Amino acid sequence: MSEINLLNNRIEGLSILARQKVSSFLSGNRRSLFLGHGTEFADLREYVYGDDQRHVDWRATAKRLNKLIVRDYEVERNTNVIFILDSSASMLLGDTQSRIKSAVIAVASLTHASIANKDFFGFGYFSDDQEVFIPPKSGKPQEYLIYKKLLNLIPKGKTNLGMSLSKISSSLKQRSLFIVLTDLHDDLDELFKGLRISKGFNHEVKVMQFSNRNEFVLPENLGKVKFIHPITKKMVQVNLSDPISSGLYSFEIEKDKNKLKDFKRKLRGIDVDVIECFTENVIEQVLLTYFSTKRKGI
Repeated sequence: MSEINLLNNRIEGLSILARQKVSSFLSGNRRSLFLGHGTEFADLREYVYGDDQRHVDWRATAKRLNKLIVRDYEVERNTNVIFILDSSASMLLGDTQSRIKSAVIAVASLTHASIANKDFFGFGYFSDDQEVFIPPKSGKPQEYLIYKKLLNLIPKGKTNLGMSLSKISSSLKQRSLFIVLTDLHDDLDELFKGLRISKGFNHEVKVMQFSNRNEFVLPENLGKVKFIHPITKKMVQVNLSDPISSGLYSFEIEKDKNKLKDFKRKLRGIDVDVIECFTENVIEQVLLTYFSTKRKGI
């Protein structure tokens, strides 16, 4: 089998998987997420908890004994949706599945959902060692181009999203929804600047934080551990069974946790949501974020 045929088969496989993930997510009552607070009337349905009471149709309700009926409206169409993926080496980490594998399936699912929802969609992945951006368009060619980029993606380098977000945000003429997938192992000050610039251009921004459940927990009885020092780039061996060494590293872990807390607090101040995702639920989380944001309107 030629390389072209092999790639086409992999693209088709990813497309089928994305379609299955979206269909599974939208099964049952979640289909109502396609409908929101637009201006074009779509249908009548029974009231569910959380619906806006202003949309109760009292005439239809009067015909139904003990049942409230609400009016549904078509959501805004042709939104610009931009998927930004952290392609640094830390995205290779994970428990049962690597972060990058979960992220690839999540972006593919978002791409398929955008096609079904008649949106324009763009995609970019970035680290300090690579930079790829596909401007937003609609249609199948755009979908398959994104799948091809996803399948050829090799994570490497350090996280560096701040400057890329700044450039993309300023280049887009239409207000857009940014969905940023990252583990937040980044220069948080630079990332905050990039996110603040995105908000300054009136874009809606959602940050999906990939993490492991025990990411900030130091295992017991770890013994001697070798790692590459982030500054000197030299191999270092540390005995984490030693109480002093273990205490020092626990202190550093706590500092990192506090930095993340401060970062998220600053983002709330500029109206940027951070949604924590684990590899096993990231696809559901990103689809929920996309559809619920669409429903509210951007």
